[in-house]
Amino acid sequence: MFERFPILHLRAITALMITGLLIHLCWPAQDSEEQRSTASTIPIMLPSHVFDQPERADPKDDTSPKVPTWTWQEESISPGDNLSVLFKRKGIPASVLLRVTKAADDNDLKRLAPGQKLEFGFDSAGEFSGLRLKRDLLTTTEILLNEEGQFTASTIEAPSKIRPIVKVGHITKKQSSLYLAGQSIEISDKLIMELANLFQWDISFALDLRRGDQFLIVYEGIYSNDTLIHEGNILAAHFSNMGQQYEAYRYTDPSGKVGYFDADGISLRKAFIRDPVHFSHVSSRFNLSRMHPIHNRKMPHRGIDYAAARGTPVKAAGDGKVISATSNEASGKFIVLQHGERYTTKYLHLSNFANNIRRGSNVKQGQVIGFVGSTGWATGPHLHYEFLVSGSHQNPRTVKLPDAAPVAPIYEEDFRAHISGLQNQLQNHLAQVEAVPGSQGSTQSI
Repeated sequence: MFERFPILHLRAITALMITGLLIHLCWPAQDSEEQRSTASTIPIMLPSHVFDQPERADPKDDTSPKVPTWTWQEESISPGDNLSVLFKRKGIPASVLLRVTKAADDNDLKRLAPGQKLEFGFDSAGEFSGLRLKRDLLTTTEILLNEEGQFTASTIEAPSKIRPIVKVGHITKKQSSLYLAGQSIEISDKLIMELANLFQWDISFALDLRRGDQFLIVYEGIYSNDTLIHEGNILAAHFSNMGQQYEAYRYTDPSGKVGYFDADGISLRKAFIRDPVHFSHVSSRFNLSRMHPIHNRKMPHRGIDYAAARGTPVKAAGDGKVISATSNEASGKFIVLQHGERYTTKYLHLSNFANNIRRGSNVKQGQVIGFVGSTGWATGPHLHYEFLVSGSHQNPRTVKLPDAAPVAPIYEEDFRAHISGLQNQLQNHLAQVEAVPGSQGSTQSI
């Protein structure tokens, strides 16, 4: 066959054959399956932005939901505003408002307060598509239009952490009330009132505070991104009042019941509170030999007069039943409560009764039953409060009050384990306060 080719062609064919043979001999053998697999896992360093690029796909195969592009407009709530006014201001039909309120908890949207912010969301076509209401720094309510054209509501909670905070306060000449002492160490009015409520069965904050008294409080700080958002529950507290020491520990038993107890597991909650009106001053004390300011003759003063602004709420001193809610010339409008068989309390010179307070009504301790006034023979707005035991008048300030139930015996061991750490914290901080007089407290972790 080769004789038919010219000599130049033969040389070319020979050269190609030799070249092919050399390539075949020098080419590496094909990797085994294992070798190919291992080689494919060797990492390759690529610029970071490469990983941010979405994987390309055929548009026909893209079934992922489309993220709407919305514009949000903020509206500040002014006095007198409600949803109807705000929606009308934004040009949104009342029919849409009705759909939004049906989707949301009606109470959420009815509790709008001046200063709150509402955000209205509009899609790219300018159609209303959602509403946001920031409840507080952690909680936001959203009502958004979904792909089916329905509004759905959800609550979004920002991540938060609880860290115990310890503060120490002192009663001084300048800070002569619990309120002023609490303000000086930057605790909220709400926390001051809760502290007063803890010890209200043992301490009269209208009468008993003295210069040199001090208190220590351990409470929950709610933090988000290391910023204190608001205060939580009081975990423990200590109050030194006129040489007497009082302690309180918050305890939730395994059944879920929450209460405050002293170190021995005795409930701080007595059957009666000392003062049915908080933080008023006493204009007349219990005195069976008092000279009456109007009649100018000796007339026993069988109770305590708490001077307070007209309309100040008056609370029931204990659980009981209304046996009288009426008026007369001397007492003005007054309420009498019966607490079991032995105890009776009276509340005189009221401006009015609370709703649903009438003869035969049952009331709970701390429930508002009326409001301070100056009816009857009162010379100014105040509450005249009386406390009777088996029909005999007693000084509301000094009468011994019956205790409430202690920690249940089956939970005593759990209670002791729960408060041990808090007890140590209180003792350590009290020791620091004694070592450094005037210490105002700090944020601590327990």
